[in-house]
Amino acid sequence: MAKLRLLKTGHGDLCLAEWDPTVPDTIAPAEQAFTENYTAGRLAFRLDGPGQTRPIREFDRSAPEILIVPAIQGG
Repeated sequence: MAKLRLLKTGHGDLCLAEWDPTVPDTIAPAEQAFTENYTAGRLAFRLDGPGQTRPIREFDRSAPEILIVPAIQGG
């Protein structure tokens, strides 16, 4: 199963959804969770393995894992 996770600053991460690309009923809830959590000030990445990460701007049902993170803020 593929996973959608949200990185929580200082608190680890939270699994928001899991889906199977071959089971259509699992995709819509995961896509909705992505839409609800990919808000202004956050970045999303498709994780394909070590060194295989790329930014995304919309839900990618073929991704094995998606991570949403807070934007890095400098000071």
